Amino acid sequence: MTLMERLLAAGYPRDQIFSHESDLYVFVTPLTKRVVDEWCKENGYSLHWHCPIFRDQVTNRPMFDCAFAYTPYFIKVGKKEGA
Repeated sequence: MTLMERLLAAGYPRDQIFSHESDLYVFVTPLTKRVVDEWCKENGYSLHWHCPIFRDQVTNRPMFDCAFAYTPYFIKVGKKEGA
């Protein structure tokens, strides 16, 4: 299961998932911290390397920046290549 699927299955709201190209951005909450931590551990990833935290410029809230974890980007790119 992808990180994005895990977040949605855990109840994280779809309208609070943001992206830039293939990077996935979600607010740091107890729920996202648990899901991101588990995902990193299961995949042998470093939380600080694969999902560093930054401050959102609009809300000033902390967010995870998970590289290459925004699934719709890859679906879109795959469709372009197969066209």
